[in-house]
Amino acid sequence: MAEGTLLRQVLWCYPHGMTIPTAPPGHRLRRQRRIALSLLLLAFALFVIASLTRGQGPWAWVLAASEAALVGGLADWFAVVALFRHPLGLPIPHTAILPRNRERLARRLAQFIREHFLQEEAILALLRQHPPAAGMAQWLQDRRNRILLVDQLQRFLHQALVLADLEPLRLALAQSLSRQLEQLDLAHWSAQLLQLLTQGGRHQTLLSDALGRADDWLAQESVQSELAVQLDRLLQRAYPTLFSWLRVVINPVHFSQNLASNLLRAVQETLGEIRDDPQHPKRVAFDAWLQERLAHLHSDLVLQQQIRQWQREILAHPAAREYVGQIVGDLRQWLLADLGHPRSHSRRFLLRATQGLAKILVQHAPLRAAVDSYVEGSLRRLFPSLQDRFSYHVEKTMLAWPMTDLIRVLEEGIGSDLQYIRINGTLVGTLLGILIHGAFLLLGVLP
Repeated sequence: MAEGTLLRQVLWCYPHGMTIPTAPPGHRLRRQRRIALSLLLLAFALFVIASLTRGQGPWAWVLAASEAALVGGLADWFAVVALFRHPLGLPIPHTAILPRNRERLARRLAQFIREHFLQEEAILALLRQHPPAAGMAQWLQDRRNRILLVDQLQRFLHQALVLADLEPLRLALAQSLSRQLEQLDLAHWSAQLLQLLTQGGRHQTLLSDALGRADDWLAQESVQSELAVQLDRLLQRAYPTLFSWLRVVINPVHFSQNLASNLLRAVQETLGEIRDDPQHPKRVAFDAWLQERLAHLHSDLVLQQQIRQWQREILAHPAAREYVGQIVGDLRQWLLADLGHPRSHSRRFLLRATQGLAKILVQHAPLRAAVDSYVEGSLRRLFPSLQDRFSYHVEKTMLAWPMTDLIRVLEEGIGSDLQYIRINGTLVGTLLGILIHGAFLLLGVLP
């Protein structure tokens, strides 16, 4: 029990420089100290009484026993105290052993933990006995555990968004986007896109579709009416005199409508001819123009340099950075509102995701094996560093404790057991005193 208490206290991860919480010595330690001191005082009292009788008769046995008990008890008291401090405050050599060997004790303890508790194969064997993927799958199958996990994630995300300073995030995102876009060869990418569009006559298919959509749009009555109105306004502004004479001959509204209808019909017929004739001159001209642009993008260094300059100017423009900042801000506000809403979309997504993850891990043994293999491989790679860091942490934490606190922890951990040394020293001294006195009587040394 004492050893377990000591190990928990010594290995507890206190931050560097933080003292151990003060607390009075344990009840067991106080009790054992009282017993050891009481036995020593009893031996002293008997020694005084026996000395006053000058060791006559039976008191000779009492004097021998009490004298040996005092020697044994005081010697063991000195030994126990010398472990932790200087007895009576006197700088006697080879006392205050633990404080003098603090650095070596810290180093040895860290080395002991490293060699006996942090053995790589032992940890990996324990990991194989309890595969993390199977454990995760089993844990996530319980809906209460999924809700618990999602609750913690939701609180963490909400608190992080409330406390986070978004300016570094905005700058980092803007810089990342700038680097990515600067590395993008827009001229080469545009050439590849055009080449992809022209393969297999895709551009002609797109042109036919665009012509069909344009024809459908021009066939709408609203378009014809709007065109008639615009023509009427145009003629009145451009030819006011001629238009006033036309009013005598024909209704201007009917004239504008007929003109718009005829123009639209002519446009539709032209579009229909281009759409229906794969070898139409306009199609051939469109194909030639596209191929020329494609070659131009591949070979024209001046155009490529100009496109890169446009990229840099756009990315350096304050509006681009402001746009990124607005995206980050809007995303933060949406997440904050959603995370605080009773019917949160992100919460439902996380619940579905954890449920799906549990289902996938249960059903797919190869995936579980892959996860376990990845965890084991990662642990193997990180293990030497973890060993060093944990050992370093144990050693430096012990060295960072104030000496008074360290001694108190050690005394409370093993001090109560050390008091048995004092008790046994007194009792064993008593027995040895009786035995020695009896042996001297048998040998005739004493009268």
